[in-house]
Amino acid sequence: MANAGLNMKIVDEILRLKSLKLTKRQIARTLSIHRNTVTKYLQEHEAKAASESLKSILPADATAGASVTVTACGPAWVQALDWQAVRDEILKSVPIQIVYEELFDQGKVPVTYPAFWKQLQRRAPLLKTTMVRIFEPGSKIEIDYADGIDIVNVQTGEVMKTELFVGVLAHSRYTFAEFTCSQKSEDFLSSHVRMLEFFGGTAQTVSPDNLKSAVTRAHRYDPVLNPAYTKLASHYGFAVVPARVRRPQDKAIVERTIQIFQRWFFMKVRNRTFTSLVELNLVLREHLTAVNLKIHRTFNRTRKAMFEDSEQAALMPLPKDTYLVQTFSRAKLSRDCHLMFDHNFYSAPHGLRGLELDIWSTDKTVEIYAPDGSRVAMHVRYRTKGKFATDVSHYPPSTQAHLDEEDIAKLKSWASAVGAETLKLVEELLSGPYPLRQLRRTQAILNLSKKYSRSDLELAIGIANRFSNKNVRYIERVVITGRGSQATAHGARARNGGESITRDMNPNLRGLDEILH
Repeated sequence: MANAGLNMKIVDEILRLKSLKLTKRQIARTLSIHRNTVTKYLQEHEAKAASESLKSILPADATAGASVTVTACGPAWVQALDWQAVRDEILKSVPIQIVYEELFDQGKVPVTYPAFWKQLQRRAPLLKTTMVRIFEPGSKIEIDYADGIDIVNVQTGEVMKTELFVGVLAHSRYTFAEFTCSQKSEDFLSSHVRMLEFFGGTAQTVSPDNLKSAVTRAHRYDPVLNPAYTKLASHYGFAVVPARVRRPQDKAIVERTIQIFQRWFFMKVRNRTFTSLVELNLVLREHLTAVNLKIHRTFNRTRKAMFEDSEQAALMPLPKDTYLVQTFSRAKLSRDCHLMFDHNFYSAPHGLRGLELDIWSTDKTVEIYAPDGSRVAMHVRYRTKGKFATDVSHYPPSTQAHLDEEDIAKLKSWASAVGAETLKLVEELLSGPYPLRQLRRTQAILNLSKKYSRSDLELAIGIANRFSNKNVRYIERVVITGRGSQATAHGARARNGGESITRDMNPNLRGLDEILH
């Protein structure tokens, strides 16, 4: 008979075997019944248990005169819950765990999180299906950046932005994180060095995002890596495999780990004010330890335990020599035998003028290389702006600098066309054994004649000569001030029929002599 129920002894045996953690297929094979029959009675048992649990948490007046029933479609709480509202909350990027906890606290969901998750998957089919990716130990490190926490300069009150750098071993999910000032090459490479020292080794591949510090030109099949990043990878012996552009699933592990810090650590310290990067990283390191000691929901083990048991021994050992971080850039050598790097100017041999040269810099030095790969200059690195690092041997011979340089003659001719004061200033700047040293400043001053009239510039340079101030910005300020004063005087004469304005002496104003003395 199709509708005949099973003997209660067989039903009890189904529940007993299920408590022993046998699968439905194993139970069906043991009792010689169909697997769907096992599923039916297990669902009825779960529905009955959920109904009893719901009765225990509802108020007495809510259950008086009515019984909490379980329909054929599922437990009563499933029918009572507004699944459309739950779906809307999740689609707003609210974590499912938080939605469950809120509903559980409200008494609307009387079951565990896994049971709620199963019902959610049945009633929210629009939610994306995810998968757990498994990697071999020591095979991959995923890295990424996220917006950090602001720090406050106690001296100036300035609020400075930070960046959160996160690196995760793909097999064990063992995590490294730190805050840096930027995503620039120097900070990016330095974070790699500290990350690998934290892990005590390196994986076979590292998967970064397509930021400029890692990838100069993104391409799905043949990306062009930053030479400085290539040099670091060669030192440690790992391969760089960038994620595809706009494909976060290529580094989903580190993306999820960043969310953990944003939703947990950021909330923990949201009411704190940090005054230095060191202070912020010290607090982060404490929470990082807690993250690695927290049991992973999928693997039911801590990240640290999985790392120590299976992945630590699989990592490639670090080189004996600590890597000296070097950044790479290119710049064109100008006519004054200098190129600009990091807002400062560094000299190179005059024979390379007009060529694009390679620049390798460390925290203390700047090295310049010719197109053939030979090093042609080395300077101490400046950390201020507008400084010139000059090796006088890089200039042409002094006789050639005076007689054969076309730029010098052109600049003097241009200055003569502006006026006598301008010519006087230019001759002073270009005097001495190495006139090319002031070539940029001279060009900048003469270029003001393209922006302002020659008469205004000549007048301003006359004032600059008088006060021996050859600064370009000072000369331009004098030009602007002079033009404004002339416009004011012209307007005043126009309002008075062309007559100049005379004012009576104000007895309430102190004179210049009184102010100075």
